[in-house]
Amino acid sequence: MISKPWKSGLRVFPILGTTLFFAGAAAAETLAEKLCTQYEAVKTLQCQLRRDTEAKGGSMRKLSRIYFQRTDKLHVDNVSPLKRRIVCDGELFQSYVEGDPKGFSQPVAKLDRDMLTALRQVPGTAMEHLLRLTGVAETNLPPVEGFPVRRGYDTGKNFVVLALDASNRLARVDFFASPAQQQRLARWDYSRFQEVAPGVAIPCLHQAVISLGGAESHDTVHVDNLVCNQPIPANLFQPALFFKGVQFVGSFEEIYK
Repeated sequence: MISKPWKSGLRVFPILGTTLFFAGAAAAETLAEKLCTQYEAVKTLQCQLRRDTEAKGGSMRKLSRIYFQRTDKLHVDNVSPLKRRIVCDGELFQSYVEGDPKGFSQPVAKLDRDMLTALRQVPGTAMEHLLRLTGVAETNLPPVEGFPVRRGYDTGKNFVVLALDASNRLARVDFFASPAQQQRLARWDYSRFQEVAPGVAIPCLHQAVISLGGAESHDTVHVDNLVCNQPIPANLFQPALFFKGVQFVGSFEEIYK
């Protein structure tokens, strides 16, 4: 359940997350659904993301500038480690890595689930985990120090625990191999909350520990220059302005053919 990466040839790079956000969803029932519904108040958002990853093989820093607007409008400018730009105008999704022979392009209506989730999640939030839990039954769990509200979700592949802090903000997400919670696969801690709308707070610091195949990696994400529900220039969502001379194909495999 770790965020599925996108591939460009032999290059693997995560995008914003892998969860789908459906505006106007049915009334929230579980805690995960209620938390997701809160983000409907975010109509536009712009921010800078700095992600530092440390693993056994070394460290890496990713820098991105992100502009998000409902519905299905997105502009991502990655400057490190790969120079990559993503632009979606609500109907056409295009991305291009500088130096690649071709770019990727698809109508939004034809994007697969993972790509739609990346397109529609609110940047800087924990929705990459929450929306995977929509429709999954929850279990009340006893409180622990610092987390008075906890809910568990058995997805059939793993067991996810959401924990709220004393201010009813999602402050921790744990992934376990089973409901026995004996083997932790990953933990995300969220802090430095910024309230962007009444009752809606976005964590500006994400700290994760992820265990895969016996190897452990650490992820730290800083969300800076966060601006919510302010106008974003319309031309930022016009792909033709940013991909002069780029030839596009409909699959990542075709980029290198």
